[in-house]
Amino acid sequence: MSAADLGARLDALRAAPRRRRLATLAAGVLSLAVVWLHWLGFVLGGALVALVQPSLRRGLLAGLGFGVLAWLAFAGWLAVTGDLSRYLGMGQVLAVSTALPLVGALLGSLARGVR
Repeated sequence: MSAADLGARLDALRAAPRRRRLATLAAGVLSLAVVWLHWLGFVLGGALVALVQPSLRRGLLAGLGFGVLAWLAFAGWLAVTGDLSRYLGMGQVLAVSTALPLVGALLGSLARGVR
């Protein structure tokens, strides 16, 4: 598959709202599974959810949304294990572990602006 074919397929996907939403959902679920294995999944997730969006602005917002979703999933996991209150009192650990998914996903979502 050439780059032109891939670009044409992405343009067709971006033009169909239902297919775009399904692709965004699939990209988010897949990326959350990758995040579980390695932190670079935040960058991958931001890129995947942004690439199917019709504009750079919506791509950046989708990337940020993925970062927030990833952090909420992590916080939910901590709540289930009973460690959320301890985590919220950890200061710098809390700040870094909150910034990492947001910045990583935003960085990845910049892939939407590359032509």
